[in-house]
Amino acid sequence: MKRAMERKQSGYIHQYYELEKLIKLSLEKRDINLMRVVMNKYKISPPPDRMSKQEAIFNDRANAIRIIDTAIRISINCNVNSEQAFSLGEVIIADISRVTDRIKLIDYLDNAIQLFIRIIKEAENHAYSLHVERCIRYIQQHIFDELKVKNIAVQQQISPDYLSNLFYSDTGINLSTFIHKQKIKEAQLLFSYCPSYSINDVATMLSFKHVSHFSTLFKKYTGLTPREYKIQINSASFENRGAVR
Repeated sequence: MKRAMERKQSGYIHQYYELEKLIKLSLEKRDINLMRVVMNKYKISPPPDRMSKQEAIFNDRANAIRIIDTAIRISINCNVNSEQAFSLGEVIIADISRVTDRIKLIDYLDNAIQLFIRIIKEAENHAYSLHVERCIRYIQQHIFDELKVKNIAVQQQISPDYLSNLFYSDTGINLSTFIHKQKIKEAQLLFSYCPSYSINDVATMLSFKHVSHFSTLFKKYTGLTPREYKIQINSASFENRGAVR
């Protein structure tokens, strides 16, 4: 009880309440730069004098998880598919729970908020027909499965040709192309947030039968090979870590 009062009087808890409000604002504004200003300003504050290092990191993890919970709620309010938001949040929270370094925790939060801003932006201004909405939702929910137009059409009880034509009419993009793009976007998220995953790991997770096919599509839609992309994000993560210290 005494320790709790010390944390309260020190402003340690209040600071994280203010941080959470600003994270909420950065998500609502879809503003990656605001988020970075916030992270640079608040960082992970020094713990009260009488708080042990173990207590401090435990407290930091708890606050980080609350911030991710906020990100999940805001994402859903911004029309992100709820399963997509919760799935992303679960992965991030699981990783945060294992962090034992305070600086590394800042990196996790930085990357996590970037990912939430990204999926919020992608969910904006989507007003499609019912079949197309269901199709997109099905693809998002089964992104790790082998997705074929025929199987998606069967799931919706319509013909593959009708679904393909309707999808193109609503979105201006071929359905097969959309599936490939969504898988590559998911691969980018995996590479960004789980740098330990190999190219083969990600290709297998996304149900590509051949790594070469995965790599070809990745290059086509990102302009980089998977290996080049991993190098790029690892470099960016290092630069961001230096910026917030």
